[in-house]
This record gives sequence, structure tokens and C-alpha cells, in this order.
Amino acid sequence: MSFVYLLIEFLDELVFGIGETAWPLIRTDLHLTYTQIGLLLSIPGIIAALIEPFLGILGDVWKRRLLILGGGVFFTLSLVLTAISKSFLPLLISFIIFFPASGAFVSLSQATLMDSAPDRHAQNMARWTFAGSLGNVLGPILLGIFVYFGLGWRGTYAMLAAVSALCLLA
Repeated sequence: MSFVYLLIEFLDELVFGIGETAWPLIRTDLHLTYTQIGLLLSIPGIIAALIEPFLGILGDVWKRRLLILGGGVFFTLSLVLTAISKSFLPLLISFIIFFPASGAFVSLSQATLMDSAPDRHAQNMARWTFAGSLGNVLGPILLGIFVYFGLGWRGTYAMLAAVSALCLLA
């Protein structure tokens, strides 16, 4: 089961690595202004900062597995919405969904991994960090491959949604 949690972290950082690299492509494709990009980068994070503490507490006192799965569902849906967004507003909604969903899906997966073997906390944290770093490094490479083959940033996000759905099934 720990492999699935590490895969979730890898996926989250893969999304981050792709997202940060895809900004010029997204800006051009959706004709975004720099003000809109600033809003896309700030509003979802502010909203998530208000929601995630409650998710963390809820994950300690309620059904953590259900919160992880729910977060994964919204994580996946936000990736689909990102892939099909044609303008600023749907992309903003997607990001507003994505940020707290990532908190539930990823942060609670990390907590579960750490709780699963308290005597191996350091090793599991090292594995977690490695999985995330690998995803962050491979994200831009994967985006480059998708762009090279004409699939663009939308195809990359669609693939991420499919991988996320597979993680949910696992």
C-alpha cells in the first residue's frame, strides 16, 4: 500500500512540474493577461490555505481513507477540467478545486504513510521526498515530449487525469 501513497506524491509533483513549465503555453492558448495569471496563481492558494487545516484535523478525527479518496476524485476532476478549459474562468475553477483536493489527496496520504510504520518514519520520508523530486524533474520532460508529438499541454493534463484515476483505483 505504501507504493500507492508514493505514487500519489509522484503524481502531485509531476502535475506541479508540468504546470510550472506549461504557463507560457497556457497563457498563449487561452490568451491570458498577466493579471489573470496572477489571479490563477494566488486565489486558489489562498482558498486552499483556509480549507486545508480543517481537512487535516478532519483526517485525524474522522475517516481519513474517505477523505483521501474524495480528494483524489476532485484532484482527478480538476485535471480533466484543466485539460478542457477554454478560458480564464474554467481554469480558475479548476485550480480552486485542485489546490484543496491536492491537500486532501496528497497530504493525508503522506500522514497515512507515516502512521503506517512509525519505526520507519525517516525511511518513508526519504522515499516520499524522492518520489516527489522525481515527479518534479520528470514533469517538464514529459510536457516537452507531449508538445513534441503535438499533444500539447491539454494532452499532458488529460494523461495526468488518467494516471490519477488509476491511482484512485489502486
